[in-house]
Amino acid sequence: MMPTEILIIALFRFINSLGWGNTYVALIVPFLASATGTFLFRQHFANIPAELSEAAQLDGATPLQFLIRVLIPISWNTIGALAVIQFVYMWNMYIWPVLIIQGQERQVVQVGLRTLMGGDSALVFGPMMMGAVIASLPPVVIFVLLQKQFMSGFQLSRDK
Repeated sequence: MMPTEILIIALFRFINSLGWGNTYVALIVPFLASATGTFLFRQHFANIPAELSEAAQLDGATPLQFLIRVLIPISWNTIGALAVIQFVYMWNMYIWPVLIIQGQERQVVQVGLRTLMGGDSALVFGPMMMGAVIASLPPVVIFVLLQKQFMSGFQLSRDK
């Protein structure tokens, strides 16, 4: 539940000890699990009736079969909602990519936008705005593709 900025030094040391420094894996893997995801799935699974598990056991399903054949198919909306949340969160990061990626050729678009601001010269808003619009396209596309799952992933009823 702690913000990334608090854990950033320990996370940096850990990722470098794995040999993942200056790779895209270092940008993605540390943020695949989150407190938001844990809470979202806990709430989702709390709404699933216990009778469903009992019925699967009576039909002879093992816990793994129950997970694969029942829980995952009824959880696609929640999975989609979490995918949108995590993608937008990771896409908007600035400090972590600046810290973990050393070369400019691998740097993320948010860091590139910062370089468009320049140093001593006056701000040129045209290229900055165009860069911001282009940088906002991937999250918009992901949201549009997963909009149904995102919206229904937060339903409070058992009707899914």
